[in-house]
Amino acid sequence: MMTQTSSLVRSSFREITINHPLWNHEFLIRCRTGNLFLPDVQLLAVQMYKFSKEFNRILASILSCCQDESSQLVILENLFDEMGEGDITQSHPELFRQFTRALGIDDETLTALPTSPETRALIETYLQMPHKYGYLAALGAVCYASEGIVSSLYTQLYKGIIGAAPLPREALIFFEVHIDLDDSHAAKLEAVIEPRITMNEEDIKVKLAIAEAMDARVQFFNGIQRQISKYSLYPDSWLIFDELL
Repeated sequence: MMTQTSSLVRSSFREITINHPLWNHEFLIRCRTGNLFLPDVQLLAVQMYKFSKEFNRILASILSCCQDESSQLVILENLFDEMGEGDITQSHPELFRQFTRALGIDDETLTALPTSPETRALIETYLQMPHKYGYLAALGAVCYASEGIVSSLYTQLYKGIIGAAPLPREALIFFEVHIDLDDSHAAKLEAVIEPRITMNEEDIKVKLAIAEAMDARVQFFNGIQRQISKYSLYPDSWLIFDELL
């Protein structure tokens, strides 16, 4: 009976992400149809980096609100993976910088470029979740609306990127790692979350957190589209960054 209940809980959480409007976003459709250009990929890369480099803080913010030791361990394992398992050259932000460098964006420029309001809102959405809904619901958002969708989401982005900018494989390691790795992260987080959904109130909070994270992700891509529309007038992609700085 417990297994059946867990399965229903898992399915109800996944349905929120599967049926979400995110997957019909114009930018993702452009990725799937191979309709991206180099400046589009550069704009995407900058804002993706701004979010991905904050993911350690997001996990740490959940950890700081979590009193359950077995849950702490799973969060720590996830955080350890994100930080390259102790090797800073393999940390996920560093893997992402290999991608941005290959796109012609040096580290200094990447740091100087502003975080868009939509990207900042996505970061803040995740950072505020443990305080707003509790650690369990915040883990649910990371599990289902981040780790759980990353394989599908990044596969679509990857297709758009390589269509617009044929890059060496080592420049795309960040995407390959996440397409392969995040399913196992999601499975471990699921194993923590499901047995602890013992009241309807907790179930509702997890669903609210997942939906809020998915909505913020849509806004993130709205921000990318807004920047593309604003700067598509400039044929020289470097003018994009001159304008943004």
